Amino acid sequence: MMEVIQAERMPATVRTARFVLTLEVAFSLVGLAILIGVAAVAFSVPFLLLFLYAGSITALMGWLLSRWPSRRKLVRWGAIAVEVAASGSYLTMAAIDGDLDWIKLLGPNTLLPLVVVVALLMPSAARWFDR
Repeated sequence: MMEVIQAERMPATVRTARFVLTLEVAFSLVGLAILIGVAAVAFSVPFLLLFLYAGSITALMGWLLSRWPSRRKLVRWGAIAVEVAASGSYLTMAAIDGDLDWIKLLGPNTLLPLVVVVALLMPSAARWFDR
């Protein structure tokens, strides 16, 4: 007979981080679709850089989600790095544009990555990813 091995259940913090990351990828895909529509009307070099940045962040998030079940440390730290980079670049662009205020700081572009980072830095997430 085959012996059944019970897999370790994913902690709530890791499930929360995965859910929020999935939401971010979904919203990013919608944003990329809108950017493609805008590109047909007004195309420029800065717009191309913005599109490449948004596409690369979305692709990285999607790749990390696809590697999530592997439970490797690289996936955990990669997700933290991508979220910090995405939030930091958003705040940098807002500061360059001159409209950095409390609404931007408390918006979903900063709070959702913060949720993922905090959830993945919890000890239960570290134990789950370290196997």
